Amino acid sequence: MTEKIKENRKFIIEDISNGLERFPVSLIYDEIKEFEELRNIFYKYVNNCVTLPGTTSDSYYDGCDCKDDCESEDCGCKSTHGFFYVSRGLNPAFLQSTSILPNISVYECNSNCSCSSVKCPNRLTQHGVSLPLQIFKSNSGCGWGVRSHTRKIRKGEFVCEYAGEIIKTDEAKRRWITAKEKNEDNYILCLKEHVKDRILRTNIDPTHIGNVGRFINHSCDSNLQIFLTRINSLIPTAALFAKRDIEINEELSFDYAGGMNDNNDNIQEININAERKKCLCGSQYCKKFLPFDQSL
Repeated sequence: MTEKIKENRKFIIEDISNGLERFPVSLIYDEIKEFEELRNIFYKYVNNCVTLPGTTSDSYYDGCDCKDDCESEDCGCKSTHGFFYVSRGLNPAFLQSTSILPNISVYECNSNCSCSSVKCPNRLTQHGVSLPLQIFKSNSGCGWGVRSHTRKIRKGEFVCEYAGEIIKTDEAKRRWITAKEKNEDNYILCLKEHVKDRILRTNIDPTHIGNVGRFINHSCDSNLQIFLTRINSLIPTAALFAKRDIEINEELSFDYAGGMNDNNDNIQEININAERKKCLCGSQYCKKFLPFDQSL
C-alpha cells in the first residue's frame, strides 16, 4: 500500500484492495503513525474468506440449468432455496426483523449454474463490494470506521461481506486468548446456525487477513444487518445489507450479536470470560457492553 498526500493535510490511500474489489476502498488518515500501526497488524487484503489447512470448504450444492438468467419460476435454485433479491438488493420483507434470521440462509447461483455470472439477479454478494467505501478514524472513540463518501446507500442494498480467515473453534479460542494477553483488539466473529438439534458454527477472523468489513464497528442500533449467504461452499459468508437508507458519510455499523440478546446468539463476537468490553456506540438502545460468546 502506497500513501498519497491530498488536500486538507490528509493522507489518502486510494484503494487498499489494490484492485481486488470492483470499487475502490480508500483509507484516509492524519498521521503517518496511524498508518504504520495499521500496517503492522493488517497484513493482507482479501475480497473473500480464506480457509486454513484442515478446514473443509469444497462442499458444493447443485446449480440450475437456466438459459434465461433465472427469470423463470422454474429456476432450480429459486424453487429449491427461494429468491431473496429484488432490484439488485435484498427483499425488504427480510429486513423487517430487528435481528438476524436464524433459520434463513441465502443461496446464490454458483459455478455449477448455467446462468450468466454477470446478468443473473441471483448473483449479488459474490461480486464483492458494491460501491466506493472509505476507511477513516471514527469520532466515536472506536478507532477506524467505514463510510460511503460518494453517495447514499439505499435500504436493502448489499454493501460488503465480513471476510477473513475461516478457522476452527479451538483455534478461535487460542487466538482470542493470545490477543487478550497482548491487550489487542478481537475481530473474530462466530456465525451460528440452528439446524434441527445441532448448532453449526463458522468462525471468521479478519485481524491480519481480511477486507473492508473488518473496519466496520458495532452498534446496538446499527444501519447494517448480516445475512448468512452461500455461493459455492456450504460454509456461509457474512453478507452485510443496509437495514435502512444510509446518508453520505454516515458511519456504517452492524450489531455483533445480530440484534439478539447475548443468551440467544446467532452471531457473536468471541469472548471467554466476564470481563466485557464497554460499548461506545452512543445509541439510545446501547446495551453498554459488546456482545460475547459464553460457550468458549
